[in-house]
Amino acid sequence: MLMGDFLTLVQYDLPVKVVLFDNSSLGMVELEMLVAGLPSYGTTNRNPDFAAVAEACGAFGVRVEKPKQLAGALKAAFRHKGPALVDVVTDPNALSIPPKISADMVTGFALSASKIVLDGGVGRMLQMARSNLRNVPRP
Repeated sequence: MLMGDFLTLVQYDLPVKVVLFDNSSLGMVELEMLVAGLPSYGTTNRNPDFAAVAEACGAFGVRVEKPKQLAGALKAAFRHKGPALVDVVTDPNALSIPPKISADMVTGFALSASKIVLDGGVGRMLQMARSNLRNVPRP
């Protein structure tokens, strides 16, 4: 969304570090659709390797595909004198949970989940559940 801004960093050699969370989806749009009772449609992307794009623009770029790579990638980006981009590949099934959840949101989500399951998407809903249950606060 902000490639023009990134190109400005490169043009002026500004030492700004960008960390990009790449979940290959329009996560907030998908969540809005789900809580409205609609199965998501058209919210997945096939993103490029943004670290390679950064390198092609003349900046430092590093891609993180495994959690163990993150610390080293961040250190390398911060050691670099000019602009840098760290492309962190994240779980596309992880939901962006809003701070306050209303009953209408839960109802809409349950409705959309039911529609997805009835349309043969049991596996998709199981993946989503696995990805998000680890983030549920425990008393």
